[in-house]
Amino acid sequence: MNFRKTAVVGSFAAGAALALAPIASADDLTTIDSDEISVLNSIFTIETDLAGDSSDVTLANAANPFDIITPADITTVQGAGTTPFDFLVYGLDPSAAGLAGDPGSYNVFNGALTEFDDAFNSEVYGLLNNGALIPHADLFGSANEISTALATGTDTGAATTFFDAGLADLSGFFDIPSLSDASTLSDLTSLLDPGGLDLGSLTDLGSLSDLGSLLGGLL
Repeated sequence: MNFRKTAVVGSFAAGAALALAPIASADDLTTIDSDEISVLNSIFTIETDLAGDSSDVTLANAANPFDIITPADITTVQGAGTTPFDFLVYGLDPSAAGLAGDPGSYNVFNGALTEFDDAFNSEVYGLLNNGALIPHADLFGSANEISTALATGTDTGAATTFFDAGLADLSGFFDIPSLSDASTLSDLTSLLDPGGLDLGSLTDLGSLSDLGSLLGGLL
């Protein structure tokens, strides 16, 4: 269990460092999408290297921008939720979190980072395009998740739907059921840090809309 927790926490720390790196400015989401996919692939590379599965990875190509586990090697790499890869990608309890049938970089942190990318993209696209709903092509999640989010009909509705899905995935990663009840960024920081660590301006953002407004002033 100590190995599992150390591996998972180390993986999350590496992902946070990459995800919080400055994003190149752009007038649309082309560069942002590319940067986000690069981050996902970089994290996946770290995790598959740590798990000893780097030779089982099919790298991103023109047909698929995401690194994936080579289909023929999935049962060897992923197993039944007990391999090092499982704990690094899906979290503390891989079986409970749910194993993907086609594992790839979009599954890092149990898929939470992909959902948060989609939430961010939805909000930023609306800010750049007078509240317009983001096109399907700028989103990374599954078809069902994207359809549900876009069915809200607004940029903020879509962003909130993806954000909530990300919280649910993150709760599965850390095996913390209550995390899916966090409806705002303030709630999330309180759940992740009940000890009172000073997280500064993050807790001043009451909602994802506040985050979008802040980002809008920077773009």
